Amino acid sequence: MDEARLEHSSPTRRGIRVSVRPLPFRPPPARDELLSSWIDRLAKANHCSVEELCGYLGLERGRVSEGINDLGQIDQVRLCSAVQRTRHEIAAMTLPDATHHGVQYVPRHDFQYCSGCVAKSPDLVLRHWRFAWTMTCETCGLALAAKHPAKDVSGRLRVRAVRGAEALKLAVATTDPKQLRRFSLTLQVMSVLKIGHPWSLTSGSERERLLALAAVGISTNRPLLGVAIILRGNHRGTRELRRAFPQHRRLIERVCGLSQDLDQRLPGRRETEHPTEQKTHRTGRTSASESALQAARQALSELGPNAKREALLTRADAIWKRSSGIEY
Repeated sequence: MDEARLEHSSPTRRGIRVSVRPLPFRPPPARDELLSSWIDRLAKANHCSVEELCGYLGLERGRVSEGINDLGQIDQVRLCSAVQRTRHEIAAMTLPDATHHGVQYVPRHDFQYCSGCVAKSPDLVLRHWRFAWTMTCETCGLALAAKHPAKDVSGRLRVRAVRGAEALKLAVATTDPKQLRRFSLTLQVMSVLKIGHPWSLTSGSERERLLALAAVGISTNRPLLGVAIILRGNHRGTRELRRAFPQHRRLIERVCGLSQDLDQRLPGRRETEHPTEQKTHRTGRTSASESALQAARQALSELGPNAKREALLTRADAIWKRSSGIEY
């Protein structure tokens, strides 16, 4: 590390102010760069490890700060003095506090990246890459790449995922509690049905993330329909939902009813699944019509052709009920 070596003592005790010299080499942060990414690059520029640099900057336990809440636990005066940046500039490089939203849309790990930007600067991580709704790089315009890409994702799924990403971004920007609760419940349902997790919006698996975003998009306008489509024929999933969400039992029953309606509306499905039931129903209707006709003929023979219409109908009805075993 030669002359660029960072000299610092043991971690500073609370209440004792230690003056530090500015770092010898301070490459400027990239536009929208994450603070942890910049500190990594500062460490390489000053020929020291990240742990050594964190100790010099007064970061607790050598951990690089990423969230805005982390700044309240460090000596910002020392940090700003060493890197020659203002508190506002440092805060602008951190991630927002998303704990009160109920939806995990900002993870503490990298789940996607821009191949174009990383090719130019391998250690670069931008803030907006960490947001669940970000699909393209705001710097170069390229589509962001997932840690674990999927090869057979349909274009329809991608379109729905983009709509879900836009809905999620709008709900967070406007702090819409109703929508955010709906998104959270949607992810919980996916988790219960074993098709996702509460953190699927920021999953490194491209397929899992796109499915979660698409589900969020569907839940914006047709939440019951989205769950009903998933539950079609899935009796185990229905039981799991009832067990996991007893407070939403009435809503789950509505969804189950909608799911059954979807089954009935599928062309050819009833003929395939219930042929015996339909045959029995048609046979019953035919026998009922024949017995009614026989009752009318008997009433006509008893009362004669000159009988009034009302009398014929009353007598025919009585004969038909008696022959059918219906008491009156």
